[in-house]
Amino acid sequence: MTTIGANALRQLAAAKSAEIAVKMPDLRPALALQMAMLHLLIDAADELDGSCEPAAPELTADRVEAQWARGVPAFRNVTAEFPAALTALPPRMCEVLVRGGAGDSAAHVQDALVAGHIDGGSLLRVSFARNQKAIRTSAIHMGLAPDLVWLVGELASAPLAHLLQTRVLGTAALQDGVRDWNRGYCPCCGSWPALIEMPNGGEDRILCCSYCAAGWEMTSRRCVYCGNSDGRFVAAAPDMAHRDRRLELCGACGSYTKAIAVASLTPFPLMAIEDLATLDLDQAAMGREYSRPPLFDLDAIDPPALSPCP
Repeated sequence: MTTIGANALRQLAAAKSAEIAVKMPDLRPALALQMAMLHLLIDAADELDGSCEPAAPELTADRVEAQWARGVPAFRNVTAEFPAALTALPPRMCEVLVRGGAGDSAAHVQDALVAGHIDGGSLLRVSFARNQKAIRTSAIHMGLAPDLVWLVGELASAPLAHLLQTRVLGTAALQDGVRDWNRGYCPCCGSWPALIEMPNGGEDRILCCSYCAAGWEMTSRRCVYCGNSDGRFVAAAPDMAHRDRRLELCGACGSYTKAIAVASLTPFPLMAIEDLATLDLDQAAMGREYSRPPLFDLDAIDPPALSPCP
């Protein structure tokens, strides 16, 4: 792995899962499914990290700087080659989903992948492009559950997205550019953050991407989604005994973000389990009629490129 070994990741995931199970025993079936998925992702990412560097020749520092200057994420319209370790993942993920209770819906997606009705490589490329509309349209046309097809493509393509974002954010020439990003959507892939993490309980607010696990900061306190900073944007701790776990609520757009204090930033691919661990914050926000918005529409700031349907 890029920053932490696969065995250490498995141990961290198991410890976190056990902790959640004690606090929220009703989540044990969801945790078992989550752990099975995480093991697939950890193994795939470990194999990817130990292989030859994947090709993304368009992802140069000059190109990234030019896109960032226009508010366009680094991966926009970049073609990445997915190795066999990842293109083999979608059917295996469907199998895990079937065992986890997704039933016929997951089985139908698995059958479509195995039969070649859905091309695994194309699914990963379209997911990497964050083209949810294309995946949903294709899935509906084939009579498949669109959200399930999107989930499988997103999870299976995430290890490569993560590896590429570590290259981008680790490039010395791009350090100033990412500090100047100052937007709520990810500077690499354009996804919204899953969480805001505050390392060591400090004032730093690191936005953690829900897809590629990039971390970045905004220079002012405001809504991640719409940028509002007036009195309608508030931070609230649902449980005053745990002020290190709070919600950032925006009355302007009706959206929320979860912010938690952490000893250290959550490594890839464990953000999903951390997201599950903060389910009580989601419930508190939704109880106040706040919601998470859909995927950021990159077409609004950059003309779409043609993407193959999966």
